[in-house]
Amino acid sequence: MLHNMTKRLKGGFTLIELMVVVAIIGILAAVAIPAFMRNARKAKTVEATTNVKKLYDGARAYFEEERNARGSITPIPKQFPYSAGGTGTDEVAPAANSCCGQAGDKCAPNPAAFTAAVWSSLKFSVDDPHYYWYRYQGAGTANASVFTATAFGNLDCDTVYSTFELVGSVQADGTVTGQAGMYQNQDLE
Repeated sequence: MLHNMTKRLKGGFTLIELMVVVAIIGILAAVAIPAFMRNARKAKTVEATTNVKKLYDGARAYFEEERNARGSITPIPKQFPYSAGGTGTDEVAPAANSCCGQAGDKCAPNPAAFTAAVWSSLKFSVDDPHYYWYRYQGAGTANASVFTATAFGNLDCDTVYSTFELVGSVQADGTVTGQAGMYQNQDLE
C-alpha cells in the first residue's frame, strides 16, 4: 500500500488539479487586467496635471513681474500674458489633435509649436513625446486680468476627450487667485 502511494506521488498532478489551477489564474487575470489598464491610463494623466500647473504658475509669475515698455520708465499695468493685440488670446499648442496614432501612442514633440510670444512669456513648451495638447487663454489688465490653462487628450483614439483646467484671476487687492482645485472631465476617457 505504501508502495502504491509513493508511486502515485511521483506521477504528477491530476487533470482536475490542473483545471482548478488554470481556473484560479483565469479569475485573477479577469480581476487584475482591468485594474492594471485603469492605473496605466491614470498614470498618463500626470502629464496633463503637471503641465497645466506649470502654465498656471507661469501666468502667476508673469503677472507678479514688474515690466516697462521699451525706452520708458513707466511701468506697464500688471497683466497675464496675452497676444500683442491686447484683446486676449487663445493659444493652442501643439495643434489640436484628436489622436496621435494608435490608441495609447504618444505624440511626437514639436518645439516649433511653442514659439508664440505667449508661450515664451509663460516659459512653457513640451519638448518630449506627449499625450495632450494645451490651450492658454488670457485677457485684461490689472484687476480685470483672467486666464485659463487647459490640457486636452484623447488617450484611446475615440471621439471623447479628457480635459484638465485651471482658472486664475486677480482679486480687488491685487492678489492672484485660482479655483480651489483642478477641473477634470473624462480624465480616464
